[in-house]
Amino acid sequence: MATWLCAAQTAFPWGPHWQITEAALDRLGRDHPLVRRLGPYAPLLTNYCWMADYKRITFRDIEEEFYADDYLLFPGMTTHLSHLCPEVRETYAPYFRRALQALKTENALNAARWVGSLLHFVQDTGSPPHAAEIGGPAHTKMENWVNAASIRIRGYTPRILGTTADSALAGLEKRMDGLIEFSKLRGNQLRPLVEAGNRAAVEPIALECALETSRVTADLLHTLGAFAQAQEGGVLRGTVAMPAQLGMERHRPKVVLLGTAFSTLADASGHYEFRNLPAGKYNVCAWRGGASATRTVTLKSGTTTTCDLRASSSNLIRNPDFRIKWLGDAAVDCWHKVEQGWEGEIIPLKAGQRYRISVEFQPETLAELAIRWTQQLPHTVPAGTIVPKIEPPALTPANASLVFTATEKMALIQVTLRTKRRPEEVCKRIELVPDSPD
Repeated sequence: MATWLCAAQTAFPWGPHWQITEAALDRLGRDHPLVRRLGPYAPLLTNYCWMADYKRITFRDIEEEFYADDYLLFPGMTTHLSHLCPEVRETYAPYFRRALQALKTENALNAARWVGSLLHFVQDTGSPPHAAEIGGPAHTKMENWVNAASIRIRGYTPRILGTTADSALAGLEKRMDGLIEFSKLRGNQLRPLVEAGNRAAVEPIALECALETSRVTADLLHTLGAFAQAQEGGVLRGTVAMPAQLGMERHRPKVVLLGTAFSTLADASGHYEFRNLPAGKYNVCAWRGGASATRTVTLKSGTTTTCDLRASSSNLIRNPDFRIKWLGDAAVDCWHKVEQGWEGEIIPLKAGQRYRISVEFQPETLAELAIRWTQQLPHTVPAGTIVPKIEPPALTPANASLVFTATEKMALIQVTLRTKRRPEEVCKRIELVPDSPD
C-alpha cells in the first residue's frame, strides 16, 4: 500500500508484476545464490518489483514505511525517467549497477529493494503498450487484459547474461532489445483488438508478453545471483540515534556516504552496515526527518569501523535547509525540481494534532511557499479520479508561518517553494513541527 497526495495516476500499471516475479523466482529454486543472499526477503521481490510506480510517494512494507525515492534516486540517477520506450532504455545500466552495489555492500532487506527497482523497469519494458509506445485508454486495457494465473514458465532454464559486471550489463541490454521487439510486435497486433473491445482475443497475446517478460526476469535474477558473493573490503557500521518525529515512527534513518553512490536505510534499532567498501576516507551522513548529522571516518581494508551518529529535531521535513546534496550539486536531496520551483516530499499528519509550519526566507526574496493538504487514498486510484485538495494562501516573507490542526481530509501535506532560483538562495529553512496551544 502507498500514500498518495495531490494527483492520481491516470492509468493502471502493468498488472501482473508480482506474478511475473513469482514465475521467475520459481525457476531459481530455494538454493539459488540470489535467494540465499536475500534470505527471507527474496519472496518480497514480488512486492518490491512495484517500487518505481511509487516515485515521490511512500511505500508501506510490513512494519515500516519509507520514501520509494530512497531506492530510485542516487548519484547518476537524480530524476525519474519514463517507463515507456524509448526512455526506459536509459534505466537499465544505472539500476543494474546500483542493484549489484547493494548486493555487495548492503544488508539483504536493502538489497532486495534495490533489485525490486531494477525489476520494475525491466518488466515494464515487456508490457505491450510500453514497448509499442501506445498511450491513452488502450494502454490500460492492453496491459491488464491478461490471465495472470497462467503466468508460469515451467521448464525454462534461466541463463547467465555475462560473466563480468560489464558483460552482464551488455547481455541485459541485448536481452532487453529482444524483449522490446517481441512485445512491440504484439502491442501493434493488440491495438485494433483492444479498440474493438475483444478481450478474449487480447488475453492470449498479452500473456505471451508476460511469459517472455518472466523469462527475461529469470535471466536477470539468475545473473544477479552470480555477483552476490562476498568480496574483500572494509566494513562500516554503526547506530543512528535520531528519535522519530510524530507520525513518522515507521520511517527509518537514511545513511549515505557523501561523494559516493553508497547509501542504505537503517533498521528499527537505528543500526546500519556497509560491507566490502574500498579503503579510504568517508563522510558519513545520516538523517531522519529534519534531524541530520555527519562524521568523517577512515576505513581500512579487512577491518571494521564503527561510526555512530546522533541528532534530534521535531521537524518533519527532511533536508529542511537544503544542505544535504548527496545526489549531486544540481539536485537537492528530498526535493524535486518542478515547473513552479522545488517540491517537497509528501508527509503524513495525525488527525487532531495541531501543527506549525514556518519559513525563514533569505533577505529581499520574492519566493513563497505553497501548501497543499489532502486525504489519504488507497494505492489503486481509478483513472480520472479527482483528489480533493485544500490550499491555503501561500507563505511569504510578510506572512511566514501558519498554525493548523490536521483532519482526516488533511492527512497528507506537501509544500512547494515557488521560485526560479536555487532553493537555498531564497530560503534558509522550512519547519513543520507539532504545536501546542499557548
